[in-house]
Amino acid sequence: MRLNHVAIAVKDVERSLAFYRDALGLAVIEDAVISGPDLDSAVMEKGARLRMVMLADEAGTMIELLGWQSRQVRERPPEDLKFTSTGLVEVCLMVSGLKKLEEDLKRKGFKLRTPIWNFGNCMSSYDGPEVKVTHVVDPDGVQVELIQV
Repeated sequence: MRLNHVAIAVKDVERSLAFYRDALGLAVIEDAVISGPDLDSAVMEKGARLRMVMLADEAGTMIELLGWQSRQVRERPPEDLKFTSTGLVEVCLMVSGLKKLEEDLKRKGFKLRTPIWNFGNCMSSYDGPEVKVTHVVDPDGVQVELIQV
C-alpha cells in the first residue's frame, strides 16, 4: 500500500494554485470540472459540481484541490487546525534546497509558521535521520510541513 493523494477543499482554486503549483512547484496533471450521479454519491451531496485539480510531486504522489461550484465551503475555525485537534493537521512535502524555497515563499507573500529548525538532533527517543524542517500555511489554513533530509 502507498499513499495516492490528499484532497483539500479550497475556497479559491486559483489562489491555491498560486501556492501549490507556483510557489511549491507541484505539477498540474489534471484540471477539470466534474459533476454527475457518481460524484453526488462520492461526496454525499446532491447536485455536486466541483473544479478538481490534481497536482503531483516528483514521485507521483498527489494533492487534489476541490473547488466547490455548487455550494459554499465552510472555513474551519483556527483552533481546529492545531496539532492538538483530531484529524489532518499537516501535509508534509520533502524538498531539496529548503533555504531557497523558504526565501521564495516569503517573497511570494506566504506566511511561514516556524523558522527552519533541525529535527532529530537532540532526541534520544528518535532513531531517524536529522532533517531540516519549516512550516507554511496554505491559503485555506492547511499547514504544510517542508522537510529536507
